[in-house]
Amino acid sequence: MEENDELKAIKARKMERLMEMSRSPSEPIKISDETFDETIRRNRLVIVDFWAEWCGPCMVLSPVIDQLAKEYAGKVLFTKLNVDENPAVTARFGVMSIPTLLIFKDSNLVDKIVGVAPKSRIESVLNSYLSSLNV
Repeated sequence: MEENDELKAIKARKMERLMEMSRSPSEPIKISDETFDETIRRNRLVIVDFWAEWCGPCMVLSPVIDQLAKEYAGKVLFTKLNVDENPAVTARFGVMSIPTLLIFKDSNLVDKIVGVAPKSRIESVLNSYLSSLNV
């Protein structure tokens, strides 16, 4: 492969990644046992918020997640997975306490935050993974 062709291929891959990232909505999306794997596979950086309607701490964290989804739109996909309605994924990742945030980068689980975390802590974790994506 000539150098020009190689540069074109690199640019094409970079553009594809940028386009993928730009599809991240400005609010969390609901995912399920059925849509989980595909959602993780199709997005470079994903936060999964494991929650339940009856969980008080989950309700405290929810507005923080909503705000972060707006601020990181196009960079991070924020999702919500109701543990009562989706026991398979919940069990697969051994989620025993909620709220739990799982962070996936390039389809791999890279971090976990259990309990209500301050916005600054979540941002710090996100920024460390975003910088490694070179986007």
